[in-house]
Amino acid sequence: MMSPMHRRLFGSLSLALVSLSASACGDSGGEGDDELGMSTTLGTTESGIGTEDSGTSSSTGDGEDSEAGSTTDAGEEEDQGEDRGEGPKFDLGGVPDGGAEGGPVLPPIPENCAQALLVESTVGCSFHANKMQNFIEEPTSLVVGNVSEDQTATVQLYQGVGGNEQAVGGPVSVAPGQAHEFVLNSPTQPGDVSVLRVGGAFRVESDVPLVAYQHSPIDAEAHNDSSMLIPDAALGQNYIVAAYDTNIGSDYSYFAVVGIHDGTVVEWSTPEGTQAGSGVPAVNGGGSAMVTVNHFDMLQVTSGTDVSGTVITTSEPAWVVGAVPCVNVPQNITFCDHIEEQMLPLDYWGQEYVGAHAPQRGSEDYYWRVYAGDDAVTISTDPPQPGTPVTLDQGEWVEFSTTESFMFTGDGPFMPVQYLEGQNGGAGTGDPASYQMVPTEQYLPRYVFVTGTGYNLNYAQIIRPIGGADVFVDGQLVTGYEVVGNFEVADFPITEGAHLAESDQAFGLLQIGYTNVTSYAYPGGLRLATINPQPQG
Repeated sequence: MMSPMHRRLFGSLSLALVSLSASACGDSGGEGDDELGMSTTLGTTESGIGTEDSGTSSSTGDGEDSEAGSTTDAGEEEDQGEDRGEGPKFDLGGVPDGGAEGGPVLPPIPENCAQALLVESTVGCSFHANKMQNFIEEPTSLVVGNVSEDQTATVQLYQGVGGNEQAVGGPVSVAPGQAHEFVLNSPTQPGDVSVLRVGGAFRVESDVPLVAYQHSPIDAEAHNDSSMLIPDAALGQNYIVAAYDTNIGSDYSYFAVVGIHDGTVVEWSTPEGTQAGSGVPAVNGGGSAMVTVNHFDMLQVTSGTDVSGTVITTSEPAWVVGAVPCVNVPQNITFCDHIEEQMLPLDYWGQEYVGAHAPQRGSEDYYWRVYAGDDAVTISTDPPQPGTPVTLDQGEWVEFSTTESFMFTGDGPFMPVQYLEGQNGGAGTGDPASYQMVPTEQYLPRYVFVTGTGYNLNYAQIIRPIGGADVFVDGQLVTGYEVVGNFEVADFPITEGAHLAESDQAFGLLQIGYTNVTSYAYPGGLRLATINPQPQG
């Protein structure tokens, strides 16, 4: 199925998950009670997974309303999460002297925060998060996992309040091989409007490297989606938004920008036009606008059609998410679900991707959009897919559906995004979710990653070159590969929780989970090397 091209201008660790309310210090609305979440032994695969027979691919408001200070009293101590279990041992390896340039040889997973600034990956020591506009008012959660083999992480959550960064509760200790969930209860959702909200966003900081994910909400409810978070040090200044059409009545498509630095000028140019709101001008299709945000401010920009293809540039690195509160994929297939994805900066977009369809649920189709990161980018697929090859300018995209996996190649930077079909289209379970693909240039030899919570089916989708080195998930050999171009793909079932995947050769990892009327999907991690350099403002 094709839609018109759209034109741009500006576009395991966890053996215990414990809940910490970001508003637990507050005194309003009865939300100030500390809550300790359930502790669970996690981080192992299902019995029998990894044998020759079991690793096969499955066939189966306004600015005044945004005052964050009303929900958080900084400095008041909260209960700390209880860590249980020893956790898997991540053999990260040493850091021998004598690299190619005479410096140290860095491990694929950084062992300290200094290394995290040098190792180009989705592991870091500081991340931002934001309570997202969803179908109904519910908390967003921020899950962090300690990737260290032997160091306990001291992790502190902060929120922007009144122009200042304020601690939310006290520091939390996260033992090696464990994860912690912060529940972000404040501020209230901004509503279905464009708005510049002063403060209210969150930052988490650790003295030991972490991976981080945002779940809106964490539980497997009928309106969940999730996103892998990008470390602050790897955020960029040039983005193209991937969202989706508004197709259920009065719903809307939007993007959110969170300031990481004070005085950040955000400029966006939109193909479809965006709506005015408090502190936000209206923009006609093909037009552009600028708004300045400070640290922890959130700029939410909505459209009654689709913000996809909007080109965003910022004067300082910033945090950008594309989302829809609830959307059908495709338009006539229920049920609708929330979708969100933190956008990868254009710096990390590639020219080759494996278009591996999500693990099969039933008789569903797989929906794709592919976005151009520059002008005159020609994108091809093998086997050929509807509407390709196609030449697109920056911010333009083309959409199609298919039932097979295939290769994407281009002569310039581009980004494929997969959208999961609603369960009543033949899937029988799950619902819409969206996730960016990982360029083959950005694969890593080792990942630590965490699933969502409450899903009946969780998969680590492994992508390696044909005949490549063995891949192990939690020590279990991955088998059952299916060939896609020069690569092969295996859908490897895993249990809820956190996991370690490793090989002697770089490979790709995607995470997907299903349960009744909801799904989640995001990359399990990736290298963040600058392979598509962008102007810095």
